[in-house]
Amino acid sequence: MYQADQQLPLEPNGKYAIAIRYGLMTGFISMFLTTISFLYILKWSYIAFLVASFFMFMTPIVLYGIAATRQKKIMGGFMSIKDAFQVIFVVILISLAISTVYGLIYNKYIDPDFMVRMKEAMAGFFEQIKMPQEKIDDVVKNMDEAGNTANSASKIIYSFAQAIIMQSIFGFIVALIVRKEKPNHNQ
Repeated sequence: MYQADQQLPLEPNGKYAIAIRYGLMTGFISMFLTTISFLYILKWSYIAFLVASFFMFMTPIVLYGIAATRQKKIMGGFMSIKDAFQVIFVVILISLAISTVYGLIYNKYIDPDFMVRMKEAMAGFFEQIKMPQEKIDDVVKNMDEAGNTANSASKIIYSFAQAIIMQSIFGFIVALIVRKEKPNHNQ
């Protein structure tokens, strides 16, 4: 039975509890933003889609910072860069795993015509900015070639590894910002 003088913990216990929570949160937010962006914003405007893509890129980075800051608070306000990056890296792994699986499901079952709409939107945008037709044709051809191999196991693993590396670079920058070493009073 809960008594009034007991305090409920505000943060979960466990070394990676916050990282797991934020990894799941980041993954599911990414799924939501992907769906909205691909199904609705791309149909509306390619430029709006590019702006939405920027926000989809920045959202996880902000959540990495929040996760590391919450972990730092639990650790008494101090956190080494190693500890900060560990938290962020777990968030990265979980969220990218969710995003990768969802991307496969999305492209295969939810919106199999996505690549067609994306090519049309890009071609339309390039025509608006008066790009030469041969360059537009090259871009469309490259998208076709990339789309043909996009669902192969090796391409998925390669893309996942690339995403981990790219996000880890940004995660490391966030860890540098969030870290706060304990002062050394021996000097």
